[in-house]
Formats: sequence, C-alpha cells, structure tokens
Amino acid sequence: MTPTLFDVYEILGLAMDGEPVTCRAISDLHEFIENNLGIFPTEGNLTIIKHSRLKANFRELPLDATPVEVVIYTRVYLLFLISITIFVDASVATVPTRYLQFFEDIEQASRFVGGIVILAYLYRSLRKAFTFKRRYFSGSATLMQ
Repeated sequence: MTPTLFDVYEILGLAMDGEPVTCRAISDLHEFIENNLGIFPTEGNLTIIKHSRLKANFRELPLDATPVEVVIYTRVYLLFLISITIFVDASVATVPTRYLQFFEDIEQASRFVGGIVILAYLYRSLRKAFTFKRRYFSGSATLMQ
C-alpha cells in the first residue's frame, strides 16, 4: 500500500489546502543567508547549508536572546527539521538554501500546502531508488511505515 494525501494529513498533520509551494529565484545568496540566518557565509557552495554549520552556529538559544534571535533560531530549527524528517536524503548532510524562503515570515509559514509536496518528493525518491538501484532511502520514513 502506498501513502496517500489522506495519510500525509493524518500522520504528519499537514494542510492540504492553501498556497502552493513554489521557489522563487534568489539573486544574491550571500545577502539572503545573512538576512535570514544572521550569519555571513564566506566559503563553499551557497546553494546548500551543511547541518554541521547549523549545529555549530545555532545549537542553543542564548538565555538573553532578542526577539530577532528567537525568530532566527526558529527558522534554523524548522529548516533542519524538514531536512531530516520530510525532505530526507540519506546521502548528504545538507539542506538546500532555497528551503529557507518558506520560513522568512514565520507567522505565515503554515499557509503553504506542504502535504502535496511531501508526497510528491516521496514518490520521486521511490522512483529513483528503483530506477537507479540506490542503496539508501530518501523521503519521509514516517509515511512509509
């Protein structure tokens, strides 16, 4: 039996109606990352963010955190969370920078229709696993259980 949209709603509690999830082009990744995470990347591929970098910079919220810092740490947590639970790729320990745009406005993050995207990502990952004979699984293991 394959997971359905109803399963995504029931198991993960994600909405099935709302705004579509689309990525816009990001013209300046340095500025985008600095504005959303408060860190200025100096090296490497800016289209991805390593989990180790997120952990090193945002492991624990300071006790005297400002409201802006709370929002930044929340963004990082959500970014990390979706990369290890929903858009899982066992071959890499990174998250695409473009996912950060869905958490620019934390209060509006729930308006997106995430359930359809998660299911499409899972089906695409399963197709790749069977077509290319991969040794690892990508996608939400929670839905596959």
